[in-house]
Amino acid sequence: MTSPGVLAAMQLADSAFPSGAFAYSWGLEAALADGRVDRRGFAAWLEAEMLGRWAPFDRVALAMAHRAAEAGGDPADVDREIDLAFWAEPLRARSAEAGQAFLGAAARLGDGAALALREAALAGEAPGHLPAAQGAVFRSMGLDLALALAASAHGAAQSLASAAVRLSLIGALDAQRALIALRPALAEAAGPPPPDQRPAAFSPLAEIAQLRPPPDRLFIN
Repeated sequence: MTSPGVLAAMQLADSAFPSGAFAYSWGLEAALADGRVDRRGFAAWLEAEMLGRWAPFDRVALAMAHRAAEAGGDPADVDREIDLAFWAEPLRARSAEAGQAFLGAAARLGDGAALALREAALAGEAPGHLPAAQGAVFRSMGLDLALALAASAHGAAQSLASAAVRLSLIGALDAQRALIALRPALAEAAGPPPPDQRPAAFSPLAEIAQLRPPPDRLFIN
């Protein structure tokens, strides 16, 4: 019998889940405008973002929040620690915006962890960063850590591929080919990190692009 956690992971990672992720290109739009990425280079961009950013940063931060919730701690403490790991204010702000959008959707569905962390964010007591929000909510909705990381990895990669399609950088089949090509490496990178690991990313092209948004833009960043 399929576990409810697996079905929950599929629901939460689906692009139809109203998390607000569709509003973010995470620097892809600006990089495209600057001529830093093209159709042939998107697969490499996706790999760099997922293995250079998501795996060492979001994956680690999500695991920290998930483990804190599982141990009876407060994910808001993890959220505040994550906030110190961002090197530029625009990156920090976009992560908090995306996280609060995700928390808003989960809270309206009645999830207790989302309600608590959203209240802390609204009160200015925690930023509400996306990986901390996902770690707390995924744990609350019955996903073990491995399944939570798989859902986050799929959702992040799918969001980037969707942004590329909407920017007319690639076609829908190109997006699926890029996701298929990335799958083995991403599956290997999506395992639970050591408990003492802390988030630290290296994705300079996308991060610089997020600091230089084009004047006429489709996405928030």
